[in-house]
Amino acid sequence: MTAVIGRGVRIEVAATYAAAKTVSAITNTATAAATSTAHALVDGTVGYLSGVTGMVQVEGMAVRVDNPTTDAFDLQSLNTTNFSAFTGTCSFTPVATWATIGIATSYSIGGGDAEKLDNTVLLDDVKQEINGLLASQSVSINVNAETFNSQSMQLIEDAARGAQAMVFRVTLKDGSIRCFRGEPSLPGEDVQKGAIGTGSFTVTVKGFVIKATA
Repeated sequence: MTAVIGRGVRIEVAATYAAAKTVSAITNTATAAATSTAHALVDGTVGYLSGVTGMVQVEGMAVRVDNPTTDAFDLQSLNTTNFSAFTGTCSFTPVATWATIGIATSYSIGGGDAEKLDNTVLLDDVKQEINGLLASQSVSINVNAETFNSQSMQLIEDAARGAQAMVFRVTLKDGSIRCFRGEPSLPGEDVQKGAIGTGSFTVTVKGFVIKATA
């Protein structure tokens, strides 16, 4: 096991996207595989799925290309064994360029707790509960405040105002990554006398956060 250390960590947000690729199949396997004829994607490409039918669990979420061949690629660290069966086609839109959030000071991945449903009946002496739907995951990112927005922070503010989802990538010092897509909140700003200003924003994740090795 290698511990996560908060040093040499890069957080990025998608600045531009390349043309979408058509996906005609996604397998229900421990490592999902996608079929996409002559996709020309390279290993490590991050993008997002959209227009998914059947396998609704992956609609809108960020995924990472692994082991690409001419007409297929794996979706790294995505286990779809218990997902609904994929039907029809969908799109995979790859990120073309990234903007680094150079003022980031920390990030926190949270959420995903299941809703508690009351299953108590008259015979029970103790309240009974079962798990319902999982809550959306969320990622909070803390930053130092800037006197004016860098490219990355302007992209985030624009997306927040327009209720648009964005793709994010966190790269740890050993090359491991976390990637996710979701709508960011509008970044705040907190300035105290004699101190560096700070701020933060939260991303409501579509699907869930992918954690993958380098």
